[in-house]
Amino acid sequence: MPSNIDPVHHGEAERWGGWSWREPRYGEHFRTCSYCGCINPDDLAADQSWRADWADRKYGWPHKFYVDILNRDPGRLFAIGSQSSGTVDASPRSTMGLTWYRYDAMPDELLEIVHATRMADDKQHADWYGFGTRAAHHAKFYSTHLADPGLSDEVRLAIEGRSGIAFDFTPDGRVGWRLGGRS
Repeated sequence: MPSNIDPVHHGEAERWGGWSWREPRYGEHFRTCSYCGCINPDDLAADQSWRADWADRKYGWPHKFYVDILNRDPGRLFAIGSQSSGTVDASPRSTMGLTWYRYDAMPDELLEIVHATRMADDKQHADWYGFGTRAAHHAKFYSTHLADPGLSDEVRLAIEGRSGIAFDFTPDGRVGWRLGGRS
C-alpha cells in the first residue's frame, strides 16, 4: 500500500473528508470514529468490563467485534425505541419496560433526547418514542483500528489480550491474525 494511504481505512474515508475521533455523545463516555463508529482503542483498553462478541464470518471474521461497556450514569434516560401507529390518544403509556410518549405531545426535555440521538428530526419522526435507562452501552470495534500507527503497543496488546486474537498488519495493508493473542 502506498505510504500516503491511511492504514486504518485504506483511503475509503477520504471521500467523506477523512476520519477522526468524535468526542463522547448520546450519553456514552467513550469516543468513536467519525467514519465507521468504532469505539476508540484507548477508551476500550481503559475499560475492563468488556468481553469481545465477534461478528459472524459473513462480515470477514475477525474484522469486528461488539462490546457492552458499563454505563457510568445508569440513571440517565435514553430514547430506546420508536414505533409508528395510528393511535390518536397521546397519553404516555408503559409497555416493554419503557415509557412511551407520542412525538407531537412529548415534553421538551424528551424531544431534546430524541433529537440528540438522531432518532428523529423536525421533518421525519416516528409517532411514538420509548424511554428508559440502560445498564450498558453497546459499541463495536473494528480490528483495522489496531493498524493505526499512533496507537501505543500497550493499548494494542490490551485489546488483543482481552479479545483473544493477535493481529499483524503488513505495510501493503494485509492483516494476519492468530487465536489466543500474543505469546
